Amino acid sequence: MKTAPEEFARQMKREHKRTDMAPFECYIAGKPAKGFKLSYMTDAGGMAYQLIVSGVANGQPVLVQLTLDIDPYKNEDIPALPRQIVQLTPTAQLTTAK
Repeated sequence: MKTAPEEFARQMKREHKRTDMAPFECYIAGKPAKGFKLSYMTDAGGMAYQLIVSGVANGQPVLVQLTLDIDPYKNEDIPALPRQIVQLTPTAQLTTAK
């Protein structure tokens, strides 16, 4: 049985032709989370990268869908506001907060 985030990622993959989908591990509010990265060509001819991440923050289930025009490799590749929620690597500020 597929998880809801995996099924959502597969649904997004069906919406775009020739989409690559890869699982990855990341963090939501400093806590370990799992996600899927989709890479596909846009109608304008460029690339788009979509992160679909699920986890738990403050005891609540969270699902984040983020579309970027660059392939994110480090936290700084994610815009400042969504980076407060999703991180590719743990940050000292978030991992030490209680």
